[in-house]
Amino acid sequence: MIVCTLFNPVIDAFYRVDGFEPGATRLDVESRTVPAGKGLNVARVVKTLGEEAAVAGLIPKNDMRRFEAFLGDHGIKALLYEAPGVTRVNVTLHDAQAQCVTHINSASLALPVSLQEDFLRYLAGHAEPDAYWCFSGSLPSGFDDDAYARLIHEFKERGVNCLLDTRGMALRTGARAAPQIIKPNLTELQEFFQEEIKGVHHIALCGKRFVDMDVDYVFITLGQDGVIAIHGEQCLLCSTPDIKTVDTVGCGDAFAAGVMVAQKRRFAFAEMCRMAVACGSSKSMHEGPGIVTLDEVWQLMEDVEITCI
Repeated sequence: MIVCTLFNPVIDAFYRVDGFEPGATRLDVESRTVPAGKGLNVARVVKTLGEEAAVAGLIPKNDMRRFEAFLGDHGIKALLYEAPGVTRVNVTLHDAQAQCVTHINSASLALPVSLQEDFLRYLAGHAEPDAYWCFSGSLPSGFDDDAYARLIHEFKERGVNCLLDTRGMALRTGARAAPQIIKPNLTELQEFFQEEIKGVHHIALCGKRFVDMDVDYVFITLGQDGVIAIHGEQCLLCSTPDIKTVDTVGCGDAFAAGVMVAQKRRFAFAEMCRMAVACGSSKSMHEGPGIVTLDEVWQLMEDVEITCI
């Protein structure tokens, strides 16, 4: 079982507005809304790849049934803890005429620290030896910056394999807890080390500093420029396949899913990289997060070029 945490759930609202004009009124706009959030996006890809997936989420009371139904429809186990309020909404505007996608992400409401403690205890109650947990996304307003770090410390003692994918202070404190896997992008890497990072070798040197902190696997995602992956003495530059990109939202989540599935299946390091890159690439060929196809992933794995740095 691969369990994906969802501290900051969201309802994604997608609108197709070709020829968008600020200030204008548009009627009968094509739209759809779906429950989302990084952990849920990761779990959907894990399930598509053929592994059992669960979402351990902090879900606002008014939307609990909606999230439960959505997870049930996708065959994902729901480990959901109730929070007060309603779920925040993120809006994506697709304008095919302008070949532009606009994202508007709303802020989350502040939650009490007492709820944080209850939720962390709830998560710890589901930690089992040799399980795989993905800690991804931002922490809710009101939660301590070290919430992920606390969980990683405790879960590692129980023999749980942990992946961390977050940013800011949550990344800074969480990385020092030495999860098995860490997955920053270039911006997050620069924020972590508080310096401008340029060039493949500079990025790799910074990545190796995580290895010095006892992180087993480091994946630094660079968008279309690929991924720098580090494990022990191995440092690899992984290219992305030549594909037509439709939507990049959720590519990092698909990448994380590929990493965890490959780790669970005990793939060699290079093959772990190929699967992760292929998952991110497959996701970019589809609108909306959490969407890959298994056939595409297997095909794209063959197109990932790997070079030792």
